[in-house]
Order: sequence, then C-alpha cells, then structure tokens
Amino acid sequence: MTKKQTAVFKIVLTGLDKDPRALLARSLRGLGHEISENLALEEALKLLGRTSYDLLVVDIDRLEMDLSDLLKTCKRTSKEAAIVLVGSGIEVETAFEAARLGAYKCLSKPIELERMLDVVDRALDGARLRREAGSVRQIVVGYRQADRFVVGKSDLMQKIAEVIEKVSASGASTVLIQGDSGTGKELVAKAIHFLGDTMDRPFMEINCSSLPENLLESELFGYEKGAFTDAKKSKQGLVELAEGGTLFLDEIGEMPLSLQSKLLRLIETKRFRRIGGVKDIEVSTRIMAATNRDLRKAKDQGKFRDDLYFRLMVIPIYVPALRERKEDIPILASFFIDYFNQELNRSVRGLSREAQEVTMEYDWPGNVRELRNVIERAILLESKDLILPEHLPSDLQRGRAAHGSIPGSSRAEGVPISLKEAERRAVAEALSWAGGNKSKAARALGITRQTLRQKLKAYGMVNKYPPG
Repeated sequence: MTKKQTAVFKIVLTGLDKDPRALLARSLRGLGHEISENLALEEALKLLGRTSYDLLVVDIDRLEMDLSDLLKTCKRTSKEAAIVLVGSGIEVETAFEAARLGAYKCLSKPIELERMLDVVDRALDGARLRREAGSVRQIVVGYRQADRFVVGKSDLMQKIAEVIEKVSASGASTVLIQGDSGTGKELVAKAIHFLGDTMDRPFMEINCSSLPENLLESELFGYEKGAFTDAKKSKQGLVELAEGGTLFLDEIGEMPLSLQSKLLRLIETKRFRRIGGVKDIEVSTRIMAATNRDLRKAKDQGKFRDDLYFRLMVIPIYVPALRERKEDIPILASFFIDYFNQELNRSVRGLSREAQEVTMEYDWPGNVRELRNVIERAILLESKDLILPEHLPSDLQRGRAAHGSIPGSSRAEGVPISLKEAERRAVAEALSWAGGNKSKAARALGITRQTLRQKLKAYGMVNKYPPG
C-alpha cells in the first residue's frame, strides 16, 4: 500500500489489543484515513449508526455477543460499511458463516501489518468505487435513477458529455447518434433533451424498424378522417405530439426511402401534411435520430438518401462500444449495483476484485445494456454481499478463459517470447494466484514488495492491480 492515498476513508477499530491496534491506526492515519479507535463494541456500533463509515475492524476474541447477532446488527446499522473480523484460530465453519452474513474477511492472529493493510485496502474497494462513481459527471435525463445516463471517466465519454451539454444549450434542430446496439444512444438523446430548454416539453420516440411502412407513416405524420377505410377520425402523429420538444427516430437506417423524402421535407421546412391532408402543418419539433448501421455505406449503396444523410450529419455523435472504454466498466457496474440495491432491496457492496477482472476481460458484445442485465441477474439470483466470479454468466467465464490464464496473452503456443514478456506474465500469474495480495505474490516471486510495485508500474499494470 502506498504512503499517499487520494481517497480518505472512515475506519472504526474495536476490541483490538493495544499494541497491534496502535500500530494499525498509525499506519492507516499515515495513509490519510480517518480512524476511530479504542472504542467499546457498543460505542462503535452507535458511531456506525450515527455517521457514515466505510470499514469496521472487530477483534472477536472477547466478543460478548453472538457473532451472527453482531454481523446482523452491523448490516442493519450500516449497509455500506465493510466488516473485517480478527481472532485467534478462527475455524473454517466460522469464516464461512461470517462471510454468509456479510463479513468481508476473517483473519487469524497473529496478523502481519502488511497483510492487514492489504485486506483493509481490498475491503475498501466497494467504497472506493462508489465514491469514484459519485465523482464522475452524470447527466440526469429524468426523474428516476433508471433514466440516468452515466457518462463515465474515459476520455471518449467525457468528450461526449461536453458535446451533449453544448448541443442541449444550442437548441440544434437535428442530431445523428451512431453506435452499436446497447451503447446508450437513446439515453444520449434524452440527455440532450432534458438538459436544455426542452426539458419540460414532450419527448416522443419510435423505432423505425418495428412497423411496416404504412403504419410507420401514420404514426409519424398522423392522418385525416376518411384518409383510409379505418380512419374513423383524425389522428395526430408523433411529429405533432412532440411540438416544441423532441422526436427521436431510433434505427433511422431502416426507414423506407419514400418516408425518408418526407422526413427531409419536415427537417428543411418545418412543415408536413397528415395522410389524406390538403394543408401543411407547421411545427418546431427537433429531430434526433440514431442507428447502429453504417449510414455512409447505406448511402453509397442507394439505401439511404444522400440529402437526408448530410442533413442529419450536421451534428453527429458516436457512442463508443463498451470494449472501447473498459475503464468505465467498474464505474458503470457500481452505478447499476447501487440502482438494483434500491430496486430489489439488497445490500450488495460491489464486485470482488476477481469478478471485476472477469468483467474487464470480457468484450461485452451487448455493451452497457448487457452489463446492466448481468448486474441485475447477479443481485437478483446469486449475490448476498459481494458479486463473485461464480455469480456471473457462463459467457463471461468463457470470455475470460479465451484470454488464457494471464490477460493480454495472445501468442500462439510454441512461439518464443521475450524475457520482458515472460516476466510480465510471471508477475500477473503470481498476483492472480495470490488473489491480488501483493505481499504474498512478492514472496512467491522471490522479490520485495517495493520491487513488485516497480514492475507493475513498468508493465502498465497499476490500474489492474491498484496500490494496496
């Protein structure tokens, strides 16, 4: 663990023997954390309930209450705080039961300081991710958390955030949002709408691939009474219903050419006619469109109008696939965990470090939508406290296996590798074997912990195995 931390956490120590407690408290304060120590258990629990704390370390050797009651009380008092238990000769059954009831870790005495600092750092991972997610710019596009579009911390998404804010302020009349399925194109459109002056105006949307041409036209432009057999009365279309607001056309690449010409006229003149109508209707509706198709290619093939393409491309926004911004995965996962904890009345603290590694090694063909579904499934069906690798779908496990035991290794079997690559693999394998415990990995490699830190920095692995 490094001597300087940007994140400061609140930690409570209770029941520990004087000397190891003082040493641990001094070390943690040296890292910048706020420590409450030398507290009786009852006092510590009251403190936990009054103030938001991130970690509780409890010595259970002289515990006067049942361990299960203690853990239930802790979880009831503070759902967010991680719990680390220490004691003499903790049995396997006790450790399993403690884990089942929400304890992060059980450690048997005597405990080396480095080992304790490692455990504390890993226990704070959930709090660290929640804090990081809270500090990342989020664009609120509705009154429910489910309607938020989390921009993330990657450079790609921060640039999109800037574009969204500029477009929403400008009142631009046409926007084209491109990207793979599940990347959040609709949420980008909602963000633009709800951030600007149109936030109190209608937001109407339709999927252009979901209806046949005649029904799509009537849904968009409406019709007059008697326009066709079943037209018993006049009907407003979405273009009219979105007056002063936004009409969002999803899968615009699937719109028939005949309707594309009518859409172009609407964009250029702000006028249209209902089906069967004889007079123009003027509107001030903003048109935003989205597609996962290559519209340039469709244009060149004659499947999309040139003039409409260039009219929509006045303000293009490309939403990158999740595999292009993997640094956002922990932030998004934390966001969805918080959301589904509220929706499903759970108290999952986050992903274990091993589960997070699985999510980082997977390519996410379904993008953010797939990640959202994976987190919902894990919380609903599997996880009690931490989401573990076994709580994730088999597709993710196979994706990890496809990467080999050491992430990033893609050389064919039998092809020689450099000494530097061999060393990098050895470091990664040792850390994987040690469960991320740097002291244990360093001992296995026959090097000091400081040397291991230097090698992580040299091989660009610090983000994968952060200071701890």
